[in-house]
Amino acid sequence: MELNEINQNGKNHANNGTNGDNKIIEHVQHIQEILANEDIVEVLFKGNRRGFYISTNFDTIQPDDKVVVEAENGVDLGIVTYIGASAKARVRCCHKARSIKHKVVREADDEDLERYFINTAEEPSVVKKTRELVEQFKLDMKVTEAEWQLDRQRLTIYFTAPQRIDFRELVKELARVFKTRIELRQISTREETKRMGSGFGPCGLNLCCTSFLADFNHVTLEHARLQQLSNNVAKLSGYCGRLKCCLVYEIDTYSEAFKHYPQLQSRIETEEGLAKLIKVDIFKQISTLYFPDAGKYKQITYDELKNYMSSNKVLPPAEEDLRNALGDGNIQVRRDIHGEEYIVE
Repeated sequence: MELNEINQNGKNHANNGTNGDNKIIEHVQHIQEILANEDIVEVLFKGNRRGFYISTNFDTIQPDDKVVVEAENGVDLGIVTYIGASAKARVRCCHKARSIKHKVVREADDEDLERYFINTAEEPSVVKKTRELVEQFKLDMKVTEAEWQLDRQRLTIYFTAPQRIDFRELVKELARVFKTRIELRQISTREETKRMGSGFGPCGLNLCCTSFLADFNHVTLEHARLQQLSNNVAKLSGYCGRLKCCLVYEIDTYSEAFKHYPQLQSRIETEEGLAKLIKVDIFKQISTLYFPDAGKYKQITYDELKNYMSSNKVLPPAEEDLRNALGDGNIQVRRDIHGEEYIVE
């Protein structure tokens, strides 16, 4: 490759990066402008699917009202869950930064509700027919649910599969049978659980995904390690068999707190001999030391630990200790097709 080609490629990459940054900035500004100047409502659809819509001209809308909203190619019907400041807070905390461009069209009337119930009644037969076609085309996929858009301009069929599926022929046949636009949407195990619409977590509360999560965060075993949770399959895995969504809720707090502590397994030269830092309670500000030679444990305050740090008595962890700390025993971490980690014994 000639030098001028390399320079030109470099310029292209730089321009692409700049364009990408500009798009992100413009997108954030768009969301901020919407939140500042428009009324927002959160709307719940079938299968715990949620979305945010502009409702500036609908002052009378209240939670639990049924509304007709704009969709990609037509309109759809859902139930209002949050309005006003609560909806805007939901956008900031629970919604990945996507564009909010669709609006509330009207409050649902009896005709809209009748059409909705007719559509819902037909969806099981759609699932049955689709499963028959999947078997006919010998596709390795599990059809879980179907959802008609209110105006029947779109039929969305949800499925799970262990890998990417070439379903072009299936889509053609479905379009011929149902005479509408077909969307085959491959969903993750998390999304499948969310669409089930019920269930309780070990905390005793409704599953996060069915009660308030608008989007999923990427959860890894590193989130559990940072919070010093035991590598227990039952405790770390959720109803869906993937790592619990709640593992990310406090991760920013832990990440910020651990900036002020030595790395776990660090060696500390104390008056009682060489010790290892094996646990940190960031809330009580108590650190647990283990003395290998004496086989004993000792808890010290953050001030005591800080004194060791300022006296240069904290040494990096030994490589063997790090390997042992990161080892998961009989636990193996795997990733599914969506990049979600799950634990197997």
